[in-house]
Order: sequence, then structure tokens, then C-alpha cells
Amino acid sequence: MLPLVQLALIAAALGAWLVSVPPAWIERGFSRDFYPSLQAALTSLSNASPFALFDLIVILLVVVVLAVWTHYLRRAWRTRRPGPVGAALWHTAAMAAFIYVWFLGSWGLNYRRVPADATPAFDASRVTPAALRALAARAVRETNSRYALAHAEGFPAGNVVPPALATALHTVEQSLGRPRPTVPARPKRSLLTPFFRAAGVDGMLAPFALETLLNPDLTGPERPAVLAHEWAHLSGYAPEDEASFVGLLAALDADAPSRYSAWLTLVFDTTALLTTPERQALLSQLEPGPREDQRAIVARLLRRVDVVQRASWVAYDGYLKSQGVDEGIQSYGGVVRLLIGTGRM
Repeated sequence: MLPLVQLALIAAALGAWLVSVPPAWIERGFSRDFYPSLQAALTSLSNASPFALFDLIVILLVVVVLAVWTHYLRRAWRTRRPGPVGAALWHTAAMAAFIYVWFLGSWGLNYRRVPADATPAFDASRVTPAALRALAARAVRETNSRYALAHAEGFPAGNVVPPALATALHTVEQSLGRPRPTVPARPKRSLLTPFFRAAGVDGMLAPFALETLLNPDLTGPERPAVLAHEWAHLSGYAPEDEASFVGLLAALDADAPSRYSAWLTLVFDTTALLTTPERQALLSQLEPGPREDQRAIVARLLRRVDVVQRASWVAYDGYLKSQGVDEGIQSYGGVVRLLIGTGRM
């Protein structure tokens, strides 16, 4: 990489990190104009690959970094001078800048768009303890009533694009003003699967090629809601609460398995915000079928490795805050606030 190109990349990365652009500009110029076209192109490309391009990109980056450091450390050893180490640091900084600029340009700028709770549709006065309790009670009732039909129809396999869920996502996107529908990413397994299992990660959006990666250990009832969440990220809703908001709206408007998955997810999300006696009273109302699904999810999560999970959440919390999500991982719980505050539930 030419020195001037490296310098330009580092300067661009620093500028993007330090310069604050008004969210309204990001909303118009990137999230609603440039990004939808880019998403359609990149996801269509990555869908054609039988494996996760994200894995290939990560492997190539690791190989390049190791090759650079091996080369310059050998030179430093031969010459007994520190200069080559400085050169290795410079090349590494240029590569890191390239990755950061690529991340921002392919998806990351969506973190800087207008927040959902800053739009006219959101009314904070709707968010009350009574509204939370009502939504939690409804989630339990809906989960109980939708169990039989959802299980009778069956849940989608881990590598399938459910047509009804994709159509429902497009409807939600249109209601939120997205100019063109998202191209759904075909769910893929990743070489990161052992990490997903150890850390309790359900899935992720791989930003560089705009792919959807899922934990293959997800239970059937979890899968539609998790997939809808990751597709919402793909749609340009970067913060976790907004992705859950859009994903749940899509799942609730899709087929029977997706609706059950969404309501079961909402049982977890809403009751977690209640007092212990209120939570226990509501969860005791779950019928045997949903309770068994809940036990299966809890059993999967109990296979996590505590040290890995804690380290990954600390790292992810720092990452979210670095992207302007001040609540960090606490933003996951914000979906209930958005559902109630927008009057969608």
C-alpha cells in the first residue's frame, strides 16, 4: 500500500472518528439514500456464496497482519534496529484505518442516524408501569394461544429465508419510510460458532459483506425472532433496541411460527423489567408447551462459558458506546420502551 494512500486512510479514519455529522444528514444522505442500494448489491453478492464471506475476510486480514509483522520483526532482528517495528506499526495502523472506513461506509454510519425515540411517532408519556404490565400480560396470553398452531406449522431451518417473514419486514420498512425493501440475507453458519456458543451470542450482522450469521444451536421457537432482529440490522437499524423493535414488528406481522417466536421473545423482554413477584406471577401462567420452549432456551444459554460471555459483553458494551450508543448493552432492553412509546403495542 502506497504511503500516501496509507496516510489518506488514517486521516479519513481519524476524521470520521472525530468529526460529528448531524444525524439528519446521515439519515438522508446515507441511511435512506446510499445505504439501501449498497445493501442490495452486497447482500445479493454474499448470498451467492455458500460460506460466510466474513470468515474469509477475517482469515485474510489475520494472515496479512501476521505476514507484515513476521517480515518486519525479522528485519529488525537482522539489523538490530527498531525502525522496522515502527514500519510494522504504521502498516498495521493503515490496515486498521482501512477496516474502520470500510465498516463505516458499508454499514456503521447507521449508528449515527436519527434515533427512533427522537421521531414524532415516539411519545414518552405512553411508557408507564401500567403499560409495561399490560404488555407483559398480553405477551403471556398470546404465547399460550399461539403455541399449538406455530408448532403444527413448524419453524424454519437455520439456513432458510422464510418468505412470510421477508414480506412482513418489507411492510414494516415501508411504514418506517425506507425507500426500497431490504434484500434478505440467507442465514449462514460461521467459523465463529464456537465463540457464539461460549458467549451466548444468538447471531450477528457481518458488516463487511452484509451477511446474517446465526448460532446453529438456536431452538426452533427462537429462530424467527432472532433472524428478524438481524435482518433489521441489515435494514440499517444499528442500535440493538431499534433492531429488536423493527424485527419484532416484522415477526408479529408474519406467519404463525414467527408470531409465536415474537411473543415468546416479548415474554422474556417484558417480564425482565417487572418486579420479582410480578414476574413470577406472570411466568406461572405460561402453559406447559411454552414453558417447555422456555426451558429449552434457558438450557441452551446455560451452556455458555461465563468467562467468555463476560469478556465478550464487556467488549461489546465498549463497542456500542464507541458508536454513540450511550446505554451500551443496556440498549437491548429499550425495545419494550419503543414498542409502547410508539403506540405499536
